[in-house]
Amino acid sequence: MKRMLALILVILMMMLSLAGCGGSGSDDSGSGEPVSVDSLKTIGDIIAAEPDDIQSAVYDDVVVYAFKLGDKYYRARATISSDQATAYFDIDYSDDDYEEQQNKIVAPLAIDEIEDLSDQILSQEELDALAGKTGQELQDAGWTFSGHDLEEMVFWMNYGPFVYNVYFDGKVAEADYDSFDDEEDTKTLVVKSAEFSTLGDATNIEQ
Repeated sequence: MKRMLALILVILMMMLSLAGCGGSGSDDSGSGEPVSVDSLKTIGDIIAAEPDDIQSAVYDDVVVYAFKLGDKYYRARATISSDQATAYFDIDYSDDDYEEQQNKIVAPLAIDEIEDLSDQILSQEELDALAGKTGQELQDAGWTFSGHDLEEMVFWMNYGPFVYNVYFDGKVAEADYDSFDDEEDTKTLVVKSAEFSTLGDATNIEQ
């Protein structure tokens, strides 16, 4: 639970931080040259690159960062010692500088591997092929829900490390919004269209 709370809070704060600083995926040396993924050697290099999208998670023995650099998505892993992980989890989130404390621990960690996730993005042709399928069929194929806008009948659905906007046919009465269950109540609904959105649960090392 402690680990998952840390994961959720880190993702939220990193997203808010990026929204405030307007990261562009370029270096800050003034040269204007884009950062090459091959130049990333530590977790600190990823943070300094200010990717367009970024997620992070710290587990007992590994740190995982997922991010977009240029027009590609990547996932990096770095080994963290038990002492470092304990120190990370013990940081008080009420501290004003807790993010700086976190970065001080993870930034020096050497990257063990960087995986290119971009080839896992479903093509628009593959997404168009979902039209006519039911919510049950999508769930059977491994799709999961992460939210919705019932007014637009769009559902944010995870498939692999990415999120897609999936539009279903039908209409839900506003009085039923609070009781709507994504998994149960979309089983017989039919997909109208789907489109790529962004990174999903990309730091989940169990997927």
